[in-house]
Amino acid sequence: MRIFNNNEYGTLLDCFLCYPCNLQAAKGNAPQQQVDKNLAVIQYNNLCRKLTEAGSRIWFAGFVGSPDQVFTRDAGFIVEDLLFISNMTDPVRQTEINSLKELAGRYGLKTHYMECKAEGGDIMVNKNTVFVGQGNRTDEMSAGEIEYILKRHDKPYEIERVSYDVSRIHLDCTFNIMDRDTCIISSSVKNPETVSGHFKKVIRIPDENLGELAPNIVQLGNNKHLCSSRNFCSILQDNGYNAIYLDYSEFIKCSGGLGCCVLPLLRE
Repeated sequence: MRIFNNNEYGTLLDCFLCYPCNLQAAKGNAPQQQVDKNLAVIQYNNLCRKLTEAGSRIWFAGFVGSPDQVFTRDAGFIVEDLLFISNMTDPVRQTEINSLKELAGRYGLKTHYMECKAEGGDIMVNKNTVFVGQGNRTDEMSAGEIEYILKRHDKPYEIERVSYDVSRIHLDCTFNIMDRDTCIISSSVKNPETVSGHFKKVIRIPDENLGELAPNIVQLGNNKHLCSSRNFCSILQDNGYNAIYLDYSEFIKCSGGLGCCVLPLLRE
């Protein structure tokens, strides 16, 4: 098995997923916002079908019982050939990394276990920059740890800290990278100038599409992108992207989107 990732938009060859066996709506949701589990299975299978149709190989995690385990993106992140395994903030979620640890051990993957609190949904890579979200899931010291570990492995990346509205949970629900020169960004990012300076083109995400987790896309590669907001799909299409709409409403009730459910292992 080979892992590699140095951007968010290369062709997705391998990814890590977990079937939604224990999906639960976010706390505080009204009764009408409870999860339709039959519909959730259909929506998840649609995601898996799109991934396999695009040529992606899916590695499924063994189920550990956590209701949020389906959101595998949070369990870790990869910079080049180095797998960082997350230190999850919520004690309930700490067992979610076990399947990723098992995969790393089975195939002898180069691995670093985060000591500071950090979750994969807060980490994005583009060219020679690692963007580290600073919400309430990834602490300030994690950026320094990531920078230190990368330098120790002769990977001299620039680290950019990105602050955002913590109600959005992770960075990938406020900002994403479409290609080498283009990003999408929402008003939830508190220091947009830190981000936009790295890109030639910035596409703004309408506030009304944030509830549909419009930024939380899955980049399949070859200019194909999966998105859970019809309106933002149209905006991306107007900007020359092959954006494909997927209904993911049942997972959004659980505070996660398409991108939250896909941990890229190998991109080319």
